Amino acid sequence: MIMKDLIKKILKEDNDFDWVRDTNPASKSEIGNSLDGLKGFGYYVHNPEKNMLVNSIYNLGMSGDKLTDLYKALHDFAYSCYENGREEGQQEAWGEARREGYSEGYDEGQEDMRADIDSEAEEKYEEGYDKGFDEGYDEGLIDGYQKGREEGSEEAYYKAFEEGRAYEAGVEVDDLERIESGFDPREYDEDYNENY
Repeated sequence: MIMKDLIKKILKEDNDFDWVRDTNPASKSEIGNSLDGLKGFGYYVHNPEKNMLVNSIYNLGMSGDKLTDLYKALHDFAYSCYENGREEGQQEAWGEARREGYSEGYDEGQEDMRADIDSEAEEKYEEGYDKGFDEGYDEGLIDGYQKGREEGSEEAYYKAFEEGRAYEAGVEVDDLERIESGFDPREYDEDYNENY
């Protein structure tokens, strides 16, 4: 007997394979439509005839009821993956944002601190410069005035003293100095002798 005839005979008899006659497997189109709910997780069935998951489910020969159970399992699996991925993504994004925020805040804080220090140093420098200049000016003015006064007084005193002595001697101050020193430049300077 040929294999084909044997299969026909087995299918006609009542046996363990009777359930095969009662199955009504879902078509690829029905399977594709039932997976439509996975779009929310980023899984799209564009062409049920060429989709790998649709073909794998179709080859299982599932009925509509079993397909619904499988869809529920796939939905639960996709939801778990989505939630885990979202949680990991949030943690990674939070860590990255924290690192970036810390880095940016640290850099900005350093720049602000340097700017504040530079500004404060410049203010202190200008304040110190002005104060030092004013103090130095005042001190120099007082010291200079005092020194000038002392030197001027001394010089005026000696000049008046010399003029008074020259007046008493009846000569000019220059002549008095020459007479007292005993040195007469007129004796040594021919041009002076010729002109005077």
